[in-house]
Formats: sequence, structure tokens, C-alpha cells
Amino acid sequence: MIPIKTNVAANLTKLRRRRKLTQSELGERFGLSDKAVSKWEHGDSLPSVETLQELADFYGVTLDYLTHEETLENKRLYSYTKTNHFNKRIIIGLWISLVWILACVVAIGCLIINDYLYWRAFIWAVPASFLVLIFFNFIWKRNHDLGAYFFVGFMWSLIASVYIELGCDLPSNQGWRLWMLFLLGIPTTIGAILWSHLKERTS
Repeated sequence: MIPIKTNVAANLTKLRRRRKLTQSELGERFGLSDKAVSKWEHGDSLPSVETLQELADFYGVTLDYLTHEETLENKRLYSYTKTNHFNKRIIIGLWISLVWILACVVAIGCLIINDYLYWRAFIWAVPASFLVLIFFNFIWKRNHDLGAYFFVGFMWSLIASVYIELGCDLPSNQGWRLWMLFLLGIPTTIGAILWSHLKERTS
């Protein structure tokens, strides 16, 4: 019978590599050092039960999956990755749907109350949707690079929303002259890309 340490070490290594994470990136997500992760993956030590459960939740598997040898049968019995990921996508989709429902309520509410269709509510729904993606990507500790792309999308859509809002509201087309607001998106994009590549990608 293969020792638990060996199974845990092998499974943690495989799962991390499938997520395309370095030991440093994984440690950063859990507030640990890369040395601690390295010890787990070499079978020198075991994570605490609490940390093992957090890792299992992160990878979408059970504790039994981590402690057993990886076989097709064990994958079938102990893995719920596909279901877990599907449920998370449904939750994100529901929250984004709520954002657009609120945009509809605001637009129609303005039409009923002020006899004016506030169509810009749908423009503001775009950065709000990106904000939802950023939030869930952060709390579920998912893809580091994806979070950076979501942030870039959020910033550009936010700048566009502000520009359109000012363009429509300020008199004498003054708002439309503020095109330089988009220059803010350039350093933001560069910063997000550099941040996403901050950690050297080594196995």
C-alpha cells in the first residue's frame, strides 16, 4: 500500500501543474511560502487537515482524492471538478444576469418616472459585469492571468462609461472633448499585464 504522504505529494503536484501554477503562485494564494508547497510535493511533510480541505476545494476534488493513488476509478469516485466548475459558472452567470436586470429596471424606471429612457444604464452594466468576474475570480482563487484580463476589461469599460456619461450630460459637447480619459487605460493595461507575469513560470 502506497503511503498517504506519497499519494498526497503526487496528487498535489499533478493538480498544480494542470492549473499551470508555480509553487510560488500556489503558496501566494494560500498565504504560504513556496518552500512549504515544495515539501508537500516531495512528500517531506503533509499539509494540515484544514489546508488539505482548502486545497481540495480549490482543485475541485475531495480529500479522498488527495489521499488515494490517482486511478480512473478514484477519479470517478472522488473527483467533482466538472460539476463544481459548472456550478461556479452558473453562479457567475446568475450574478451577471442580475446586473443586467438592474440595468433594465433603472432604464425603464427612468422612462416611467421622468419620461426619459436612461439607455446608459446598459453601458454601466458592462464594467459592473467585469467587477462580478473579478470578485468571484478572487474569492475562488482561480486563474491569476484571467484576473488581470478581467481588470483590464473593467478599466476600459469604466473609462468608456464615464466618457459617454460626460459626453451626454455636459453642455456644448464639452464632455466629448475629454477623449484623453482613454489614455488612463494604457498604463492600466500595461500594469495589469506586468502584474500577471510577475511570477516566473517554473514547474
